Amino acid sequence: MMAIAVLAGCDAEQESDRDGSGVREEAPESAPVEGVTRGMLVMGPEIRTLKPCDEQAELWVIPVESVQRAYDALAPEAYAPVFVEVRGRRESAPSAGYGAEYPSQLRLSALARAESATEGFGCSEDVDGFAFKATGQEPFWHVRVLQDRITLSTLEIPSTIFEGSAPIPMDGGWRYESVSSGPETVQLRLEIRRGPCTDPMVGSVYTWVSTVDVGGEVRRGCAWEGSLAPGRSATYSMTR
Repeated sequence: MMAIAVLAGCDAEQESDRDGSGVREEAPESAPVEGVTRGMLVMGPEIRTLKPCDEQAELWVIPVESVQRAYDALAPEAYAPVFVEVRGRRESAPSAGYGAEYPSQLRLSALARAESATEGFGCSEDVDGFAFKATGQEPFWHVRVLQDRITLSTLEIPSTIFEGSAPIPMDGGWRYESVSSGPETVQLRLEIRRGPCTDPMVGSVYTWVSTVDVGGEVRRGCAWEGSLAPGRSATYSMTR
């Protein structure tokens, strides 16, 4: 039995040493996976960092133009924190320069949204429970697309609940159609399309434009994604 074991070990060693170098080849490292990161972004001369939500360490950031523009628009001064939700790949930190002081770097590819550190919910928002949130001003309205229902809040009516609706694909986005679950039937039609959008009251920057039609009254605003958004779950788990 011992001889068989030794022979098996020799066969395994020969299998891993086919190049004859005497050094076992290591498996290649997997390529960085692009995902979504939420956190506080700080930028200024010689500084570009992002502290992800629920993490202690800051990451060195390689930004893109959309992120730089949003930061410049929302930060009252250099080095002021701005909440962002971005797409990118986490990589090893650079070997030299200012970024070498950090544990890793985040190479950004796109902006999802950006908010002032003093406006919105930032890292405290639970993104796991909804597909989209949409909001508008003058007059104020807010829609949440949840897994089993859609809710609408306005200044006049704090909460109207609509039946759950599956997303309907449309050019550049999604459409939701539903009816209220109360004693009076009200129809809702929510359209969310890709496009730049800025909240006129607080300056928050989004990448979805929304239109809601409730009983024939049309209102327009911005929207952002949660983890239940169509096609989002596969890339949302990198860091929250």
